[in-house]
Amino acid sequence: MRRDFRVSIVENTWLLLTICLIGTVNTSTYAQCCAAGNPITADGSVGGGGKKVLEIEALYKHSYSDTYYEGNSKSDYEYIDNSSFDFTSLRFSYGISNRLKVSADIGYFFSKAQTFVFGYDRTAHGLGDAVLGVQYNAYKNFSHEFDIFPYGRITLPIGEFDQMNGPVVLPIDIQPSSGSYKYALGCFVSKRYQEGKIAFFVDGSAEFSQRIETERTNYKYGNLYNFSIYGSYKVLTKITGAVQLRSQIREKASDKNGDLINATGGTVMFVCPQIRYNFVKFWNASLVYEYPFYKNMNGKQLTNKYALTFKISRTINFNS
Repeated sequence: MRRDFRVSIVENTWLLLTICLIGTVNTSTYAQCCAAGNPITADGSVGGGGKKVLEIEALYKHSYSDTYYEGNSKSDYEYIDNSSFDFTSLRFSYGISNRLKVSADIGYFFSKAQTFVFGYDRTAHGLGDAVLGVQYNAYKNFSHEFDIFPYGRITLPIGEFDQMNGPVVLPIDIQPSSGSYKYALGCFVSKRYQEGKIAFFVDGSAEFSQRIETERTNYKYGNLYNFSIYGSYKVLTKITGAVQLRSQIREKASDKNGDLINATGGTVMFVCPQIRYNFVKFWNASLVYEYPFYKNMNGKQLTNKYALTFKISRTINFNS
C-alpha cells in the first residue's frame, strides 16, 4: 500500500507539472490564424486500443471566420468579409502491439471560401493532406489508470495545391493541401478515476513545417505548437461530457527570401465543450464546438469565430 501511495503521488505530480508547464507557455508568441491543409481535429481520444484493434474514424468539420484582430484587440480593418471551410477526413489506426499503434488519415475539403467586402468571392476545393502517425504507450499503470503516450506524425502534401482562379494563383489560406511536408512530435498523458468515469488528459505537440518550393510558391509556415487540457465525466453509461482548453501558437511565416512576414503569427486559445455517445456496441459519435476566447495576433489578421466538428468511429477487435 505504501508503494501504491508513492506511485500515486509521482503520477499526479507528473500530470500537475505538465499542466503547469502548459499554463506558463508565453502567450505573446505569434501565430498564424489560418493555414492551408488539414485543420486540427484533436478531441482527446488519442489513447490506444490494444494489439490487433482497428479503429476507423470519419469526421466533418465546419469553420467560420469574420473578425479581424490586431494584437489582442478587434480591428475595424475591412478586406475579407468572411471565410469558411467544410472539411472531412477518414482515419485508420491499428495496434501493432499492446503498446504500439500506427495510424493514417486523409482529408478532403468540400469547400474553402473567402467573401470580400467589395462583393468578390474566391473558392477552392479538393484533396487535402495525408498524415501518418505512430504512438507508443511508454508508461502504463493499470491500478492507478495512468498512461503516457509519446507520438509522432508526418504530413504528406499529396492534395490540391497552387490552385488557380483564372490566371491568378489562389492565396495559401484557401489552398486545400498545405503544400508542405510537416513533422510533429508530441506527448499525451491520461489519468482516470473511478474506473474511467472521471478522466483528465494533457496533450502537447510541436509541428515543424518545411519550406514550400513550387513553380508558383516559395513560402514557409511558422512552426506550430499545440497544448491542450481535457476533463471528461461519464454522465450516463453511454454519454460522456468533456471540456477542452487548447492553446494554439504559431511562429511567423517567412517569404522566398527567408524574411519574416509581419501579418502572420500569433496565439489563439480555445474552449471546446464536447459530448460523446456510444450508440451501438463498438460505435461512438462525438460533437465538438470550438470557441476562441483569446487571440493575440501579429499585424491585422482575419480570425476564427467558431468551428463545429462531428465524428463517428468504429472499433474492430481482431482478437475476438
